[in-house]
Amino acid sequence: MDIVIQKLTHVYMEGTPFEQRALTGVDLRIPSGSFAAIIGATGSGKSTLIQHIAGLLKPSRGWLRIGNIEIGPDTRDSSRLRGKVGVVFQYPEHQLFEETVAKDIAFGPLNLGLSALEANRRVERAMEWVGLPRELASRSPFHLSGGQMRRAAVAGVLAMEPDILVLDEPTAGLDPVGRRQLLDRIAWLRRKRAMTVILVSHSMEEAARYADRLYILHRGRKVMEGLPADLFTMGDRLAKWGLEEPEAVRLVRCLNERLNPPLPESLLTVEDLEEAIVARWEEGKSP
Repeated sequence: MDIVIQKLTHVYMEGTPFEQRALTGVDLRIPSGSFAAIIGATGSGKSTLIQHIAGLLKPSRGWLRIGNIEIGPDTRDSSRLRGKVGVVFQYPEHQLFEETVAKDIAFGPLNLGLSALEANRRVERAMEWVGLPRELASRSPFHLSGGQMRRAAVAGVLAMEPDILVLDEPTAGLDPVGRRQLLDRIAWLRRKRAMTVILVSHSMEEAARYADRLYILHRGRKVMEGLPADLFTMGDRLAKWGLEEPEAVRLVRCLNERLNPPLPESLLTVEDLEEAIVARWEEGKSP
């Protein structure tokens, strides 16, 4: 399902004294099956943009098309996106409410009109996808650890088996191990199901590690898009938009002040940098 957005503008409380423009003339295309990251400083319009993709907001002007579903200012019903776009908001565990993990995960599929048998199948699959043991299915979600609660909440979205998964700061509040485990699972599932994933994150490290395309928003406008290796080496321009480079990019720049030949600037993760340093060391040992 390709996502195509043209001249998207959104104004909150338009025509009132509290009018606030959140997006202005945004054009972008996210190819089906990609892992896209939308990044930008606070107030850049990221959350407003993904709410349009999820069908939760209508454009003030412009339009967007998700697959064969087009949404514009005059669209009255965006319910056709139900089940096609799943959204994981910040702290999704706050939305857990059922008496058992299984019932909570099954809530979405049942509301799509699926049978209890199919909903139970999806519960089992979703729990497996996020790495939750089956024995937790009958436990209260409020008796899980923080990381398990986050996985249960994500499983509830995945159980609807959306074509597009939108993640709005999904690792907020998790420790480094929990963040890595959750996004590794989602990256694996995206490859397994050929699902489109859209990640909104303040972490440049997460965007560098997982995304195959970046979209940068600044004050409600899309100012740049491209490959992570191209955009994350634009240090001065990133700073102008209130963004920092990934840690590995900064380390490469410092090391290259002393190395000859220099390391490639396209090393975006600490793991990639480690491999390059080890390879350089091994080359130095060779006769």
